[in-house]
Amino acid sequence: MYKLCAFDLDGTLVDTIGDLAASLNYALEKNGFPTYTVQEVSRLVGHSVSYMCYMAVPEAAREAHWKQVNADCDAHYAKHCCDHSRPYEGVLRTVSRLKAAGVTLAVVTNKPHRHAMHVVNELFPRDTFSIILGMMQKFEKKPAPEPLNFVLDYLGVDRADAIYVGDSEVDIDFARNTGLPCVSVTWGLRPRAELIEAGAACLIDDPEELLEIVL
Repeated sequence: MYKLCAFDLDGTLVDTIGDLAASLNYALEKNGFPTYTVQEVSRLVGHSVSYMCYMAVPEAAREAHWKQVNADCDAHYAKHCCDHSRPYEGVLRTVSRLKAAGVTLAVVTNKPHRHAMHVVNELFPRDTFSIILGMMQKFEKKPAPEPLNFVLDYLGVDRADAIYVGDSEVDIDFARNTGLPCVSVTWGLRPRAELIEAGAACLIDDPEELLEIVL
Protein backbone atom coordinates (compact mmCIF):
# COMPACT_ATOMS: atom_id res chain seq x y z
CA MET A 1 0.00 0.00 0.00
CA TYR A 2 1.22 3.50 -0.78
CA LYS A 3 1.32 5.91 2.16
CA LEU A 4 0.75 9.01 0.03
CA CYS A 5 -1.42 9.57 -3.02
CA ALA A 6 -0.93 13.00 -4.54
CA PHE A 7 -3.29 14.36 -7.18
CA ASP A 8 -3.36 16.93 -9.92
CA LEU A 9 -6.55 19.02 -9.73
CA ASP A 10 -7.93 20.23 -13.08
CA GLY A 11 -8.91 17.30 -15.26
CA THR A 12 -8.04 14.77 -12.57
CA LEU A 13 -10.13 15.42 -9.47
CA VAL A 14 -12.43 18.15 -10.74
CA ASP A 15 -14.01 18.97 -14.09
CA THR A 16 -13.10 22.66 -14.13
CA ILE A 17 -12.83 23.29 -17.84
CA GLY A 18 -16.19 25.10 -18.22
CA ASP A 19 -15.33 27.70 -15.61
CA LEU A 20 -11.76 28.08 -16.87
CA ALA A 21 -13.00 28.62 -20.43
CA ALA A 22 -15.61 31.13 -19.28
CA SER A 23 -13.02 33.20 -17.41
CA LEU A 24 -10.50 33.08 -20.24
CA ASN A 25 -13.10 34.09 -22.80
CA TYR A 26 -14.33 36.91 -20.56
CA ALA A 27 -10.78 38.27 -20.39
CA LEU A 28 -10.16 37.87 -24.11
CA GLU A 29 -13.41 39.55 -25.08
CA LYS A 30 -12.78 42.38 -22.61
CA ASN A 31 -9.46 43.05 -24.30
CA GLY A 32 -10.81 42.78 -27.83
CA PHE A 33 -9.49 39.35 -28.78
CA PRO A 34 -11.24 36.29 -30.28
CA THR A 35 -12.63 33.70 -27.89
CA TYR A 36 -12.21 29.92 -27.84
CA THR A 37 -14.39 26.83 -27.58
CA VAL A 38 -14.18 24.75 -24.43
CA GLN A 39 -12.37 22.04 -26.39
CA GLU A 40 -9.79 24.55 -27.61
CA VAL A 41 -9.23 25.85 -24.10
CA SER A 42 -8.69 22.31 -22.83
CA ARG A 43 -5.61 22.07 -25.05
CA LEU A 44 -4.08 25.06 -23.24
CA VAL A 45 -4.68 23.79 -19.69
CA GLY A 46 -2.00 21.93 -17.76
CA HIS A 47 1.06 24.13 -17.67
CA SER A 48 -0.44 27.11 -15.78
CA VAL A 49 -3.13 29.74 -16.07
CA SER A 50 -0.53 32.29 -17.16
CA TYR A 51 0.57 29.93 -19.93
CA MET A 52 -3.07 29.46 -20.97
CA CYS A 53 -3.59 33.23 -21.17
CA TYR A 54 -0.28 33.81 -22.95
CA MET A 55 -1.03 31.25 -25.64
CA ALA A 56 -4.64 32.40 -26.04
CA VAL A 57 -3.69 35.92 -27.08
CA PRO A 58 -3.00 36.21 -30.83
CA GLU A 59 0.72 36.01 -31.44
CA ALA A 60 1.06 39.51 -32.90
CA ALA A 61 -0.41 41.05 -29.74
CA ARG A 62 0.84 38.51 -27.23
CA GLU A 63 3.78 40.27 -25.58
CA ALA A 64 1.93 43.54 -25.20
CA HIS A 65 -1.39 42.21 -23.90
CA TRP A 66 -1.14 38.76 -22.31
CA LYS A 67 -0.46 40.06 -18.79
CA GLN A 68 -3.64 42.14 -18.81
CA VAL A 69 -5.61 39.16 -20.13
CA ASN A 70 -4.10 37.06 -17.36
CA ALA A 71 -5.06 39.62 -14.71
CA ASP A 72 -8.63 39.89 -16.00
CA CYS A 73 -8.97 36.11 -16.23
CA ASP A 74 -7.64 35.69 -12.68
CA ALA A 75 -10.04 38.25 -11.24
CA HIS A 76 -13.04 36.73 -13.02
CA TYR A 77 -12.09 33.18 -12.06
CA ALA A 78 -11.74 34.14 -8.40
CA LYS A 79 -15.48 34.92 -8.39
CA HIS A 80 -16.65 32.12 -10.69
CA CYS A 81 -14.30 29.15 -10.17
CA CYS A 82 -17.05 26.92 -8.77
CA ASP A 83 -20.01 28.03 -10.87
CA HIS A 84 -20.07 24.75 -12.79
CA SER A 85 -17.01 22.81 -11.63
CA ARG A 86 -17.68 19.49 -9.94
CA PRO A 87 -15.63 16.42 -8.95
CA TYR A 88 -15.67 13.74 -11.63
CA GLU A 89 -18.07 10.85 -11.08
CA GLY A 90 -16.56 8.43 -8.57
CA VAL A 91 -13.83 10.76 -7.32
CA LEU A 92 -15.47 11.61 -3.99
CA ARG A 93 -16.08 7.92 -3.20
CA THR A 94 -12.54 7.00 -4.15
CA VAL A 95 -10.74 9.64 -2.11
CA SER A 96 -13.01 8.88 0.84
CA ARG A 97 -12.10 5.19 0.71
CA LEU A 98 -8.40 5.92 0.32
CA LYS A 99 -8.45 8.23 3.33
CA ALA A 100 -10.45 5.72 5.39
CA ALA A 101 -7.82 3.09 4.56
CA GLY A 102 -5.11 5.29 6.05
CA VAL A 103 -3.63 6.78 2.87
CA THR A 104 -2.48 10.40 3.15
CA LEU A 105 -3.90 12.51 0.34
CA ALA A 106 -2.48 15.66 -1.25
CA VAL A 107 -3.19 18.00 -4.14
CA VAL A 108 -0.24 19.37 -6.13
CA THR A 109 -1.28 21.54 -9.05
CA ASN A 110 -0.16 24.35 -11.35
CA LYS A 111 -3.43 26.15 -10.58
CA PRO A 112 -2.73 29.37 -8.63
CA HIS A 113 -2.67 28.47 -4.95
CA ARG A 114 -5.60 30.62 -3.86
CA HIS A 115 -7.81 29.20 -6.60
CA ALA A 116 -6.75 25.64 -5.80
CA MET A 117 -7.64 26.18 -2.14
CA HIS A 118 -11.01 27.68 -3.08
CA VAL A 119 -11.99 24.87 -5.44
CA VAL A 120 -10.89 22.04 -3.13
CA ASN A 121 -12.42 23.54 0.00
CA GLU A 122 -15.68 24.22 -1.82
CA LEU A 123 -16.07 20.81 -3.46
CA PHE A 124 -14.53 18.31 -1.02
CA PRO A 125 -15.23 17.52 2.64
CA ARG A 126 -13.02 19.36 5.07
CA ASP A 127 -9.64 17.76 5.80
CA THR A 128 -9.86 15.34 2.87
CA PHE A 129 -6.36 16.40 1.84
CA SER A 130 -3.44 16.81 4.23
CA ILE A 131 -1.94 19.50 2.02
CA ILE A 132 -3.11 21.50 -1.00
CA LEU A 133 -0.25 23.06 -2.91
CA GLY A 134 -1.02 25.31 -5.83
CA MET A 135 1.39 27.33 -7.90
CA MET A 136 3.25 30.02 -5.99
CA GLN A 137 6.36 32.07 -6.61
CA LYS A 138 8.57 30.14 -4.18
CA PHE A 139 8.43 26.98 -6.36
CA GLU A 140 9.01 26.28 -10.00
CA LYS A 141 5.86 25.01 -11.69
CA LYS A 142 5.27 21.43 -12.79
CA PRO A 143 6.93 19.47 -14.31
CA ALA A 144 9.84 20.76 -12.20
CA PRO A 145 10.01 18.48 -9.14
CA GLU A 146 10.21 21.16 -6.43
CA PRO A 147 6.49 21.27 -5.50
CA LEU A 148 6.22 17.52 -5.06
CA ASN A 149 9.57 17.33 -3.28
CA PHE A 150 8.27 19.90 -0.81
CA VAL A 151 5.12 17.87 -0.17
CA LEU A 152 7.11 14.68 0.39
CA ASP A 153 9.41 16.44 2.85
CA TYR A 154 6.55 18.25 4.58
CA LEU A 155 4.63 15.02 5.12
CA GLY A 156 7.73 12.93 5.87
CA VAL A 157 7.01 10.37 3.15
CA ASP A 158 9.68 8.50 1.18
CA ARG A 159 9.42 8.43 -2.59
CA ALA A 160 9.01 4.65 -2.53
CA ASP A 161 5.79 5.12 -0.56
CA ALA A 162 4.18 7.76 -2.79
CA ILE A 163 2.34 7.88 -6.10
CA TYR A 164 1.06 10.74 -8.28
CA VAL A 165 -2.20 10.86 -10.23
CA GLY A 166 -2.76 13.20 -13.18
CA ASP A 167 -4.35 13.63 -16.59
CA SER A 168 -1.67 15.17 -18.80
CA GLU A 169 1.81 14.88 -20.24
CA VAL A 170 2.88 17.51 -17.71
CA ASP A 171 1.85 15.18 -14.89
CA ILE A 172 3.73 12.24 -16.39
CA ASP A 173 6.90 14.32 -16.60
CA PHE A 174 6.29 15.77 -13.12
CA ALA A 175 6.09 12.35 -11.50
CA ARG A 176 9.08 11.10 -13.47
CA ASN A 177 11.17 14.11 -12.52
CA THR A 178 10.33 13.54 -8.87
CA GLY A 179 11.00 9.80 -8.99
CA LEU A 180 7.38 8.71 -8.43
CA PRO A 181 5.16 6.37 -10.43
CA CYS A 182 2.32 8.12 -12.24
CA VAL A 183 -1.25 6.97 -12.73
CA SER A 184 -2.72 8.69 -15.80
CA VAL A 185 -6.50 9.15 -15.87
CA THR A 186 -8.37 9.00 -19.17
CA TRP A 187 -11.41 11.07 -18.15
CA GLY A 188 -9.53 14.37 -18.09
CA LEU A 189 -8.23 16.85 -20.66
CA ARG A 190 -5.98 14.57 -22.71
CA PRO A 191 -7.04 11.55 -24.81
CA ARG A 192 -5.68 8.10 -24.06
CA ALA A 193 -3.55 8.00 -27.21
CA GLU A 194 -1.83 11.25 -26.28
CA LEU A 195 -1.08 9.99 -22.77
CA ILE A 196 0.43 6.80 -24.17
CA GLU A 197 2.53 8.82 -26.58
CA ALA A 198 3.74 10.91 -23.64
CA GLY A 199 4.96 7.78 -21.89
CA ALA A 200 2.07 6.84 -19.62
CA ALA A 201 2.86 3.52 -17.95
CA CYS A 202 -0.39 3.10 -16.01
CA LEU A 203 -3.80 4.31 -17.20
CA ILE A 204 -7.19 4.09 -15.52
CA ASP A 205 -10.65 4.76 -16.94
CA ASP A 206 -12.54 4.97 -13.64
CA PRO A 207 -11.50 6.58 -10.32
CA GLU A 208 -12.25 3.43 -8.34
CA GLU A 209 -9.55 1.56 -10.27
CA LEU A 210 -7.13 3.63 -8.23
CA LEU A 211 -8.07 1.65 -5.13
CA GLU A 212 -6.54 -1.52 -6.54
CA ILE A 213 -3.30 0.33 -7.32
CA VAL A 214 -2.87 2.29 -4.11
CA LEU A 215 -4.20 -0.09 -1.45
